[in-house]
Amino acid sequence: KSERVFDILGRIMPRDGLLPLNIKEKRNGDVYFSNSKISFGGMGDSAYEYFLKAWLQGGRKEKSYRDLWDRSVNGMHLNLLQKSSPNGLAYIAEKNGKKMDHKMGHLTCFMAGSLALGSYTDPDGFDSPRAQRDLKAAKALAYTCYQMYARSKTGISPEYVNFNGCDDFHISVSAPNYVLRPEVVESFYYLSVLTGDPIY
Repeated sequence: KSERVFDILGRIMPRDGLLPLNIKEKRNGDVYFSNSKISFGGMGDSAYEYFLKAWLQGGRKEKSYRDLWDRSVNGMHLNLLQKSSPNGLAYIAEKNGKKMDHKMGHLTCFMAGSLALGSYTDPDGFDSPRAQRDLKAAKALAYTCYQMYARSKTGISPEYVNFNGCDDFHISVSAPNYVLRPEVVESFYYLSVLTGDPIY
């Protein structure tokens, strides 16, 4: 049954590989996206994460899962990966239709680790342009996620930050809470093990 979900997502995935958050099924069994909001954070994160992990856990034999991952990551690079001002912190914005929402949630920080994992296991090889592009993005996102903690008065990251164009980002008054999310630590772990760099 879980493979059927991957098959459906592969069939209805937009060309850019970015999945809107809501899916509905018609009475005749056809499945469609029922909104246009795209996020690598809440409600969207797990689909992207498991494209890669299902491929890895299956012994890297089911190419369709890796293809879904690569299409989504390419779409993220082309459409959502942004840099803040003035310090050029990398972040993955959200999108609703044609409108870009310049915020990044703590949940989105899983992408730093997943991009690194995808880079080191890239079928084109670790030295390929795609793998090196993804590793560079992974390191940049990990640094932004660290800054979400370091710039907080408490030293604890909020649920999300807004990138405001003048001071990199600010903590929204509507999301000052912290719910013990593991994504940043998980990404630091992946990067530490994969790169051997003690900074992580």
